[in-house]
Amino acid sequence: MAGEFDVEAVAWTARDPLPPAEVERLDGLLDGAVWDGPLVVSMPRTGSTLLATLFLLLRDPPGTGDHVFARYLHEPVAPMFWEGRSVDDVVAWIGRLTSQDVVQESAYQFRDREIARWFLHRARRPVAFAMRDPRRAWPSRWRILLRMRLAAGVPDAQAERFRRALETDDFSHLGDVLVHEVDPPGNGWAEWLDLLALCREEGIDHVLVDHGGLRDDPETVLAGLCDRWDLRYDPAMVRWDDLTEAIPRVVMSDLATGPEFEWYYESTLSSRGGIRRSRAGTLPLEAFPDELRGSRRRVLTIDDALASYRDLLERGDVAGGGGP
Repeated sequence: MAGEFDVEAVAWTARDPLPPAEVERLDGLLDGAVWDGPLVVSMPRTGSTLLATLFLLLRDPPGTGDHVFARYLHEPVAPMFWEGRSVDDVVAWIGRLTSQDVVQESAYQFRDREIARWFLHRARRPVAFAMRDPRRAWPSRWRILLRMRLAAGVPDAQAERFRRALETDDFSHLGDVLVHEVDPPGNGWAEWLDLLALCREEGIDHVLVDHGGLRDDPETVLAGLCDRWDLRYDPAMVRWDDLTEAIPRVVMSDLATGPEFEWYYESTLSSRGGIRRSRAGTLPLEAFPDELRGSRRRVLTIDDALASYRDLLERGDVAGGGGP
């Protein structure tokens, strides 16, 4: 159940935390202004890129007025996590944050609690936590990683294993790869749950945005989120021909616009015809490797994640309602 898994055992272990002085210098992002913009805290493959982009279509009054948000800042601290970049580097490409900026970040990429706390306390309330059934989100990321590895060239024996997993949607024989080479192996669930707990502990209002609910009933979910953010809902967020209107205002670092772009983001930003209901089924637990099954202290397993997900749907504050 949510909150019972010991997230402290696995969270915040991937990178050394920043020195306190570096964290304090994040105030340079504000440059004396009050940000108070929407924040989407996510995990990989939870639809957060599309969710944040859709708010760039919002107009006031709906359909005819000016855009409500000027930019969507995609994972601004990711270069600090993956490349060891400095706060100055982040400030250099983001510039001055304003209330017209939507920020989305993967929980594990915040690198340490203090960076996360800096964003959480300055964001517009409620903070949106994007989630998805882990039986869909985890394999979605694995498929991309395996295809990237195949495109880059791997030994024949590995290539055959990867192709078999992609053809059959059975990853049970790839535990050695998916546990030790995928960073983080639990798709960021532990860090995401940790930030959710942090919001509860520090009284930061938050709401859950379920990918399945967004796909099945986008009007209700997005209208509910707009209401929580004191915004007028615009049907253009759901019914659009393409995202051309928004793309120039999606701000990504060199890390995201480089080789990863075509694998992770191109299909989302080239979407056409509005939000469509997902027809993808969930993988049976038997398709997951034994190394990620059961309940283990040092490894967040698919069973742990699925129990947390179901509990959150049942008990959590979910945009647009929700349920198992």
